[in-house]
Amino acid sequence: MSKQPGLFEADYTINGTHATKLKFLAKKNSRDDEPDNPKSAKIFERYIDVYMNAAVWGIYYCRRAKNDTTSADRARIYADAFIRERENCKFLYRLVILLDDSKKLTQDERVDRAFRFDADSDKADEVKKNFELFNDYVRGGIDIMYEKFTDGCHTRDDYLERIFKVMTDFQAELDGIDYDAELARLSG
Repeated sequence: MSKQPGLFEADYTINGTHATKLKFLAKKNSRDDEPDNPKSAKIFERYIDVYMNAAVWGIYYCRRAKNDTTSADRARIYADAFIRERENCKFLYRLVILLDDSKKLTQDERVDRAFRFDADSDKADEVKKNFELFNDYVRGGIDIMYEKFTDGCHTRDDYLERIFKVMTDFQAELDGIDYDAELARLSG
């Protein structure tokens, strides 16, 4: 029996409209000699950067999206990118799984799901479901980032202004959070 790869040890393919949006957000898909290339906003350097940021945006805005198969577009994040960012990806995975409240689990059940299941070979099916849930949040985050960072933008200056505005608004939202109340809500 061969061992299944652990979390973030294998290639991962994003399909359909989410692949198109991921490619648009990443510099990887553009040429440096075309600064206003309409095929890329160049907001993020690599696909893995879009992926990791999308996890945060997805869980923060409670947005999930199922795997899209309406188009043949594909974007692959290779295992070597995941391996280089493995600790960051695992942290984000655990954070998303811990914060997800779609199943109305107790605090202990959330902790088990986020920190213990992937170390238990008997929980392989649950880990697979959790990983798909995590990627639902990633796809939802890709949708949000695409909307927020690109709507109405056409030039590099437009994108830079939008990035500044989105990040300023995001910081203002974070500053307005009562963290003690939020922690009490999650633990209650």
